[in-house]
Amino acid sequence: MSFLSAIRVALDALLVHKGRSFLTSLGIVIGISAVIAMVSAGEGARLLLEDRLSSLGKNLILIRSGTPVSQVMTAGGTPLTRDDARAIRQRLGYELTGVAEVQQLQRLVSRHALHHPTAVTGTTPELPPVRGWEVQNGRFLTDDDLKKMADVCVLGATLKDKLFPNQASAIGQTVRLDVLELRVIGEMVPKGRSPLGFDQDDQLWLPLTTLQRKLGGGDRLTMIVTSTHSAEEIDRVKADITALLRQQRHVQPGNENFDVSSVNEITDLARTVTTVLQLLVAIVAGISLVVGGIGVMNIMLVSVTERTREIGIRMAVGATPANVLSQFLIEALALSLAGGLIGLTLGLAASFVMAGFIGWPLVISPLAIVAACGVSGAVGIFFGYYPAWKASRLEPIEALRHE
Repeated sequence: MSFLSAIRVALDALLVHKGRSFLTSLGIVIGISAVIAMVSAGEGARLLLEDRLSSLGKNLILIRSGTPVSQVMTAGGTPLTRDDARAIRQRLGYELTGVAEVQQLQRLVSRHALHHPTAVTGTTPELPPVRGWEVQNGRFLTDDDLKKMADVCVLGATLKDKLFPNQASAIGQTVRLDVLELRVIGEMVPKGRSPLGFDQDDQLWLPLTTLQRKLGGGDRLTMIVTSTHSAEEIDRVKADITALLRQQRHVQPGNENFDVSSVNEITDLARTVTTVLQLLVAIVAGISLVVGGIGVMNIMLVSVTERTREIGIRMAVGATPANVLSQFLIEALALSLAGGLIGLTLGLAASFVMAGFIGWPLVISPLAIVAACGVSGAVGIFFGYYPAWKASRLEPIEALRHE
């Protein structure tokens, strides 16, 4: 019997019991679809995370007061001051793209009858190059604005749309922040959400001196933000900043009242969570494939028992044990591959749905598709070999006598 004829006979045998064949391959369907969907979801989440990471700024280093209690929070500690930032700028400025001082408050910003609670950020002109942000209209803050404690501000895209919903530009307009009337001098290019889900465009920037002196912000800083010229320098620069601040704040190693961290550390946590979830799904998918393989073995053993007389007839007219072995292996392989193709289709459909619903990039890995087909075929051959071998070992005379 030719190979094509063997495939045709195998498919005919499987189609005799369509429902049984489908239920048999259901474990393989579930396993393959889960693998395809989760590989796509994991890659999509990774790309989305990297995109949001780049929106924060490349090679970003955050300096905060207090002892770290999580990847994103600190507690206690002596507040950072402009003297700390000045020391970093003077001693390590050649290693950095800039040093930006940041103090943040939550305030209600108003324009006529429109009101919107937002993040009010007092900062310095070095913030845009450090964070990789760009001005869309107008300009950002200058050193002259800081010296004069100017009543000016720059709006994020979200805040601009809230306060100036029907205007193409807010440049030259004024907004009220507590007792201050601030003139809008710039609008920032939209940045989207951060890896932690915060809307980076829902902000108002004003000179740090204006916030500290006219809004009662005091001298303390929320954080100092800086960045390195390349990713390879991050660990070394972090160590240099830590050593400098120990000296500046008169603390010993192990008793630091500040925290120096990079954005990469924050995103490493998210990557680890994604990897663990993918691993758990892979384990579940593996169990489904084993269950599906056992189902293939079971149905093939049933098929051998049901077709014992047919096997005897084939052997009587010249079929060799190798012919019988290959015939039943092809049936097991066809059953497993059919489940794999159905699972592949469902997995791709689930990937499209998740990408559209959640909003992350759709990533279809060719390697995952090839691996899914290969694994489903391997499951069919592995679990189908014993029933096929058992069929090939039947004695023709005994098989012909079987009822």
